[in-house]
Amino acid sequence: MTIKDRALSFWGEKTKKGHYVVSSAEIGDQRQREFLAKGNFLYPVTKGYWLLKRPEDSIEEVFPLLYWQIADLLLSRFEHWSIRSKSALMLHNGDQVAPRKLLIRTEGKTNRKVQLPLHFEISLLHDPSFDERLVEKIEVAGRNLFVDIPEKVLIDISKLDANPEINSFIAGTAFDVRALEAIYAKNPKPIVFKKLVGLAKNSDRLDLAASLERIITKHTHYHVGKRETVETRVAGQKPVVLRPAWVIRQEEQFKEFEETLSRHLRPRLNRLKRFPLDQLVQQTREHKEFDTYHSTTLEGYRISPEEVDALLSRVVPEMEKGQDNEYRERIKNRMAILGYSEAFDLIVKKIQMEFTQPAATEELVKDTYFHLFKSSADAGITDYLSLVGYRNVSAFIRGTSYIPPSYAKLPELMTNYEASVNQIKNPVIKAILAHYFFVTIHPYIDGNGRTARLLMNYLLLTTGHPWVTIRVDQRDEYFETIKKGQLERDLLPFSELIIEMLESAGR
Repeated sequence: MTIKDRALSFWGEKTKKGHYVVSSAEIGDQRQREFLAKGNFLYPVTKGYWLLKRPEDSIEEVFPLLYWQIADLLLSRFEHWSIRSKSALMLHNGDQVAPRKLLIRTEGKTNRKVQLPLHFEISLLHDPSFDERLVEKIEVAGRNLFVDIPEKVLIDISKLDANPEINSFIAGTAFDVRALEAIYAKNPKPIVFKKLVGLAKNSDRLDLAASLERIITKHTHYHVGKRETVETRVAGQKPVVLRPAWVIRQEEQFKEFEETLSRHLRPRLNRLKRFPLDQLVQQTREHKEFDTYHSTTLEGYRISPEEVDALLSRVVPEMEKGQDNEYRERIKNRMAILGYSEAFDLIVKKIQMEFTQPAATEELVKDTYFHLFKSSADAGITDYLSLVGYRNVSAFIRGTSYIPPSYAKLPELMTNYEASVNQIKNPVIKAILAHYFFVTIHPYIDGNGRTARLLMNYLLLTTGHPWVTIRVDQRDEYFETIKKGQLERDLLPFSELIIEMLESAGR
């Protein structure tokens, strides 16, 4: 067996098992390592560790997808460690985006920074009073990572300025007051807790503010002003019913984006033309073949306009049966076209039934998704049960450091999605945000983009606006503007892209 054969065999075995980050010791033979690195199968992560990749994949695309696997492996060298402070806060809020600087505390005596590709780094801080009882495991992008418990995070973020992420965390977390008291009793810091009292009040957690004040007065001689006022307001109230921090965070983002888009785009929105139902339906049906080709191709399916035309006309050329990958891929592509056609027809029917009275419901989401993949289930590519619920595994989006929420959070996020979308007043902003937040939640393994675009058009047409098709030549701009919203909280570029198409359609 040659060096090349051994190297590629090693690479194949590892990647097949989903192990994309390896140590130098695992590779063993230096000549195999040199061959893999020269052929772009291998990329250095940090001293002694390598990332396995396909030669055609750029590190900018692959690294964010593997970030948490890399961090998990590098940190496993330490016996006791935990993600701390702001990094832990984001994870407790349900945000799994790879942070540029991952903050870690360790029991071991080390204070240094581990430099990673693309200017990412892991910052290690020695904590002489490290206590495993203040650490819990959280599932992050399919990895179980050690993270500071919410009570420890709450105390640490007292050093940070108030912001929406902190407010969501405090408003939506059921803190264990006994744990807070235990931490305080061991190392009383009345000034820190006084600041936390203010943060709790700002987050409308008067119950927490009163508890923090009681802890201060019980364990120190420090007195907090107006303590009696807070306790009087919470006395006799029913126990606080909390919504999860990630739900509050999503709701606040809906409001933030709605206000921003309304403020910046109101004149253009007011000038958009509206059309009667019969004209919209006729234009949409004439538009179906065009939309099917672009919306399906946009997601990476290799199809041609001619193939779409043949399938939608039910004049389908027979294929020679086979078991090879090419045959299976062609069947999958055909079923994607037929599935989109069925989902498209469902949406048009809904538009006719609910014109001027749109309702973005989970039921509509699930119906659209079911029709989108029904043809694939008929062909045996997938099974019907997989079309019934939301995903039950972690999801990753190639080419971005954004990681969708954990599947355990999906039921609550989708319930809040329905409520938040239907509260938006302007119909175009409603359609835009329905699309954006759907792909951001990413409730399914596949089909999120197509489902989101169909939902957006349902909301547009039921309020008199024309159908919008994102063309294949707009693919890069489309995905980049969505990513800008997810990573930079800037949704104006994506919104302007949609509005420009509405303006063109209305001329």
